[in-house]
Amino acid sequence: MKRGKVIGAIVLIGAIGLILAQRLGGPAGDITDSDGGAPPAAGFANIDQPGAVGASIDLSADVPLPAAGEQRVYVIDAAQSEAYWRIYRAGAMARFGHNHVISIEQFAGSVVLSNDLAAAEWNLSFSVADLVIDDPDLRALYGEDFESVPSEEDKAGTKTNMLTDRVLNGEAFSEISLSGRGVTGSLQRAELPVSIQMLGLTIDQSFPAAITITADTLTVEGEYRLTHADLGMEPFSLFGGAIAVGENVDFTYRIHAVAGGR
Repeated sequence: MKRGKVIGAIVLIGAIGLILAQRLGGPAGDITDSDGGAPPAAGFANIDQPGAVGASIDLSADVPLPAAGEQRVYVIDAAQSEAYWRIYRAGAMARFGHNHVISIEQFAGSVVLSNDLAAAEWNLSFSVADLVIDDPDLRALYGEDFESVPSEEDKAGTKTNMLTDRVLNGEAFSEISLSGRGVTGSLQRAELPVSIQMLGLTIDQSFPAAITITADTLTVEGEYRLTHADLGMEPFSLFGGAIAVGENVDFTYRIHAVAGGR
C-alpha cells in the first residue's frame, strides 16, 4: 500500500511531465518531447491497459499486515527512492533540440497501512523548484537517444521555462501533491486510485504498481507511459509541427518507505 502511495507520487510527477511536455521550450531550439508515433517501449505499461483489478487486493498469507484495529505508518525515504521521466524531441527539425530527463530528488510523504488494504491511505508532495533537469547519470542510462550533452545554460533555460506561468507556474503553485485511498488487483499488478493536485486543479487517475511490503519497509516500482491525451492536453509545437513535443512521456520510479514516524 505504501508503494501505492509512492506510485501515486510518481503519477503526479507524470502529470507534471505531461504539462511540461505540452508547453515546455528550452532556450531557442531546445524543445523536447516523446515521439508520439513510437510504440510503447518494452517493459512499459500504458495506463489505458491496467493490470488485473479485483474487488480487493489479492494477498499471499505471508504479507505482514498490521493486526486488526492497528495501523502502521511508512515514511518515504527520498534518499533511497528515485522518480523521473523522459520527454522527447519531435518534428522535422527535432535534431536541433534535445531529449530530456526530468527528475525529482526531494519529496516527502507517507503511507498508512491497516489490516485491510482497501482502507490504505497515502500522500506525497514535492516543490516544483526542486525538479532537476538532465542529471548526467540518468541520461547515461538511455543510450544514443540521450547521448547529447545539454549545456548548463540549456538546463537553466529549460527549468526557467518550466516554472513560468505558461507551464508549472511555480510562483503561484509552488508544490505538487498527490493522495489516494485503497488498492485492488495483486501486489505485483496493483491498481491505485490517485488524486493529483497541481496548478489549482485536481486530476483523478488510476495507475498500475508493483508493491512489496514487509513489517519495516514498503516499496513501489516500475515503468509506464502516459500521453498528453490522458490529461486532455495537446503537445506543444511550432512552425506547423516542425519543432514539437511528442505525445508520450515515459516514467521510471522506485519509491522506498520505512515504517515509523507520526
